[in-house]
Amino acid sequence: MTALVLKRLGGLSPAHAGIIAAIVTIFIWASWLISMRVGSQSQLSTVDLAVLRFGITGLVLLPVFFKALPSIRQTPKRYLLGIMLGAGLPFFYLSSLGMRYAPVADAGLLITGTFPLFVTFAAVIFYREKLTQQRALGLSSIVIGIATILVMTMINTGSEHWRGDIFFLCASLSWAVFTVSLKLSKLRPWDAAAWLCVSSSSILLVGVLLGVWEITFLQAPIEQTAYQIVVQVLCVGLITGFSYGFAVRQLGAENTSAIGAFTPVLAVLGGLYLLGEPIQLVAWVGLGFITCGVLLASGIRFRSNLV
Repeated sequence: MTALVLKRLGGLSPAHAGIIAAIVTIFIWASWLISMRVGSQSQLSTVDLAVLRFGITGLVLLPVFFKALPSIRQTPKRYLLGIMLGAGLPFFYLSSLGMRYAPVADAGLLITGTFPLFVTFAAVIFYREKLTQQRALGLSSIVIGIATILVMTMINTGSEHWRGDIFFLCASLSWAVFTVSLKLSKLRPWDAAAWLCVSSSSILLVGVLLGVWEITFLQAPIEQTAYQIVVQVLCVGLITGFSYGFAVRQLGAENTSAIGAFTPVLAVLGGLYLLGEPIQLVAWVGLGFITCGVLLASGIRFRSNLV
């Protein structure tokens, strides 16, 4: 599959193909954050969005799932669990809950901007990667950015906004677990995406059948549902389902997160121009610290010995 993708991309080297895949991913990530904010203000519930994200995508990827079953069965269960929980329903719920209290700018900064912090900590603590002076400086910069956002939003906007930021940080930690598990599982991108969506949709189906959750998107305006299908299913579920896993395999988790550091910039600008959300000074300050910190902590250079 990797060879086919490289051939389709004109014979690019694995590193260059990985960079292209990562760039595609960050544009879709920013679009997804905006769609989650729009969804939180629409008639669609979090369960509705989750059904669109995992249920429909799971049906599309069901043939891939059955074909990949031998590889999935050989994958250590802890990595499968990390993939399912890290990017599945817990991550989706935390992100959606945070959108009820905080703007897209905060989501971009605290979800996609800080998960490299958790990835790097995992690399240093669990996989004995050396914490160089540059990495330490980068991590410190990220922590300063996080602290600035949390303290200033709590002082200026109250507890509701602050609560949303905490949910975003928890979602970031969840995504870091997914990223590391994805890399260590050695599953092919499509196989991992199929496992994620089919397992998550199965849990959703059980919850709906037991009456724990209720699906209401059929009663929502068609334009709201259609927009979410395009973003949640086509863009996030199918395109990034492959592109993110491909980038991680070609570049490594930390190098991919370095490119992902530009997602907050796109999310901040998208919130401003598409949703009309004002950008506070604290967001720009946090953006500067976090983006610089991610680039430093990730080492900027592309190396083959990363997580």
